[in-house]
Amino acid sequence: MVSSLPKTRVKQSTSKNGSSRSTSNALSQITKLESTLLSDEYDPNPLLPLIALSRHDDPQVVHKAVWALHRVFIKLIGDGRVGGLNGDLTVKRSKLEDIHEDNENDLNEEREVKGWVRERLLEYIEVLGGLVRDSEPALRSSSIPLLFSLLPPLSTSFPSSTPLIHIPFFRLILSLLFNPKASLRGAKPKSKGEGWKIVEANQVEEDEGVLPPDVIKIVIDDFWAKYDDLRWAFFKESSNFAQSQAIINQSNLLSQLLPLVNLPKLPEDINAFYIPAFSEPPSGLSNTKKVKKVKKVNKKGKTRYKGEIDELPEWMKEYESEASDAESDDDDQSAKGGKGKRKRQRTSTMSIHQSIYSIVSHTTYYTNLWENILSMIPLEDHWIRKILIGLHGEYGIMGHFKPERRLRIADWLSTLVDRGGPNAMLAMNGLFVLMTQYNFEYPHFYDRLYGLLDRNVMHVKYRARFFRLLDTFLTSSLLSSALIASFIKRLSRLSLTAPPAGIILILPFVYNLFKRHPGTMVLIQRPDDDVLRISSTLGKEGYVDPYDPEEKQVLKTNAINSSLWEIAALQKHYLHSISTIAKVFGEVFTKPEFGLEDFLDHGYGTLFETESNRKIKNPPALSMAIETATSDSLPDLFPSHKGSEGKTVGDEDVVEKEGDIVSQLWAF
Repeated sequence: MVSSLPKTRVKQSTSKNGSSRSTSNALSQITKLESTLLSDEYDPNPLLPLIALSRHDDPQVVHKAVWALHRVFIKLIGDGRVGGLNGDLTVKRSKLEDIHEDNENDLNEEREVKGWVRERLLEYIEVLGGLVRDSEPALRSSSIPLLFSLLPPLSTSFPSSTPLIHIPFFRLILSLLFNPKASLRGAKPKSKGEGWKIVEANQVEEDEGVLPPDVIKIVIDDFWAKYDDLRWAFFKESSNFAQSQAIINQSNLLSQLLPLVNLPKLPEDINAFYIPAFSEPPSGLSNTKKVKKVKKVNKKGKTRYKGEIDELPEWMKEYESEASDAESDDDDQSAKGGKGKRKRQRTSTMSIHQSIYSIVSHTTYYTNLWENILSMIPLEDHWIRKILIGLHGEYGIMGHFKPERRLRIADWLSTLVDRGGPNAMLAMNGLFVLMTQYNFEYPHFYDRLYGLLDRNVMHVKYRARFFRLLDTFLTSSLLSSALIASFIKRLSRLSLTAPPAGIILILPFVYNLFKRHPGTMVLIQRPDDDVLRISSTLGKEGYVDPYDPEEKQVLKTNAINSSLWEIAALQKHYLHSISTIAKVFGEVFTKPEFGLEDFLDHGYGTLFETESNRKIKNPPALSMAIETATSDSLPDLFPSHKGSEGKTVGDEDVVEKEGDIVSQLWAF
């Protein structure tokens, strides 16, 4: 064994030196190939070995190769040496199509060379797309900027009267981000030439098809949220992906879309462009204020928002009202022959340049995207919860919807309410916002809300959020006393089986409801005669609670004729803090409302800490004085009896000390 150790070290050293020499040779080869491709004498053949080096197993070699290829292809695209750029990059083109799209004076050989270079460009894009899931963080962070950096030269590669975005390549970028492929680092071609043998050690630890979080952050911070033209194209093209259900993993789309809350509100907000050609506003819109959203007043005097709506999904068409259709027809006719003959362009007829400078265009495509997501893609529960949380607010999802299309999300919210569970209450919040801010009619809102109050609510982790929303829904003083009484009675009944932390939350909540709705005070002020009278009407003797807990309609529970005997029972609860709060209901209601936030986060830990730190004014008696006894005076465990006449030695002691047997047993 000792003699073999030096040999092993020599082998390891030789292996390391060989790997180092291989890496050094590869790096020097990349430099030579790049200089050849960038020289004045055009020769595209070195593209093949250079692309092969971009699949090298060494991350250092791959990093240098992809950056070298980037510089080469930027030059080739700018020099017009890549063919078929004004079409779909992923489709192989015939010579006949090339003849129609390339310069007619070009030679057939030159067109073939351009087509060959285009295929090498697609191979390079495939390598970059795989690096987003590479195990090396530096390669992941480099692949995204390299992919996007090809967009400006491709967008300006063919002549046009207005600036354009190379949509086929942009769709290719989205495809690589929505459905990422495996990294080709170290991969070898299969025997039949179909695909690659992937090296699993070079793949990221994320699940297959999932975009790594660091890549998502780069895409959002450096591209979608930063540049208005890229964000506009992202909304527009992602909507097509969602509608065609071409996204394998929905998290790749939603993780990029949800953080985008910085949509432009004013024309002045559209001022950052990734493609420099869009820096100048389009002709006719040099004054960007002309693209502001125009409000139009119809004959009835109601304000509505004029057109610029693309064709909606099939499931949305049935929500189009006849009045809306009639108004649209009137607007079109007035635009054609009325006094105001100036007809506004719809989003679908505007050029890319005009659409990027249009606030309405951004909002329309954003709305289309979300409508397609909610209607076409079966969402997972945790994504539904994130969407519901980000739905409201000035910078929420609904805040960026087109105003006339915000009500269309109600169907999705109603479906979530019917399912129940933790997402139902968040969906109720969405319906409540639609009702209070957008005049949406939902007659059974409080029946559905009442149905969500069951004993499971008091044991779930989202209990605090549930009661925050419930407090919001029951704040209005216009709600009837019978409705509020049903909620008070249901909560009081739940308090009998709720954990102490839940009872601590229910009692101040019910107290606040009494303060806001004095008409429900009859529940705690009903005389005994009224209780007996109500029981007699039910045909039963004694007290019978008229409240029907099985009734699903909140106004038919008969809770207003009941009484809060549940709260009276809690006044004798074993936990001091609960019994103290429950006794407040027996006093005059002169105290202000409780701050609900002080009770939302209570649990067993906080309750125990409160009780252990509570100062006791009068310490209770913890023990009694116990008479000690010697071992000789203790009675026998099994004393013998000889009738009424005979006595053993220990019998007298038993008779004399019969007073407290338990104390004697604990005297050691």
